[in-house]
Amino acid sequence: MKILVIGATHGNELLGVKLYERLIKQRSRLLEHVDFIVGNPRAYAARQRYIDSDLNRSYGKKGHAYEEGRAQEITQYIRRTKPDLVLDMHTTTCDQPVCLIVGSTKGKAKRRFLRASHVKAILQVHPMDSIVTLGDNVAAYEVPNDQITTELLDSIIADLQRCIDDAGGHERKKLFAMSDKIFKRDVTPEQAASFVNFELSPLGFVPIMTGENSYKKQTDYLGFKSPAPKDIRIR
Repeated sequence: MKILVIGATHGNELLGVKLYERLIKQRSRLLEHVDFIVGNPRAYAARQRYIDSDLNRSYGKKGHAYEEGRAQEITQYIRRTKPDLVLDMHTTTCDQPVCLIVGSTKGKAKRRFLRASHVKAILQVHPMDSIVTLGDNVAAYEVPNDQITTELLDSIIADLQRCIDDAGGHERKKLFAMSDKIFKRDVTPEQAASFVNFELSPLGFVPIMTGENSYKKQTDYLGFKSPAPKDIRIR
């Protein structure tokens, strides 16, 4: 099985880089199965989120922004190298559990990965010109910055090993299906401050990826909303 790991899609998010460094340090046999690229080299060099625009909102676009061109390059690279599975590695400043992000739960290789991953929470998102819209073999990790430890990296490495071995072991998940964005215009600052990510709010939805430094400065929305999660089993 061939797995493409994409690190630093946002240049200041270092989960993927640290994971690859960990694999090299361990001289892991997984390196035979893992290909690695830096998603946004310029932003990574500058240690900032992006140069012109959000790379993870640039897939399928044909403009002249640096990230739009980079999204086209990554898309072509995936088509040329044909990995079985693509994993985009993200971090967040939000206080929330580790989650996996998918466009759908379809796809043989992706379901194999979901069964192998220790992560229980799956966020299924609407198309937003992100990398998960490229195909049924794409998924992403979203990890809070303060949870990036050697133990977490080793848990992800164990996920990859189980996926390669098709060992499963973590079939039961909680599926949070994005219903909409949480627009700033629709909530008061007091309501936003009361949100607990991945827990049902008094407003009748589950807030996801909300926080002081999440999307507030870059968008007209604070995060995403989902109805109550569904208990699912990935077979």
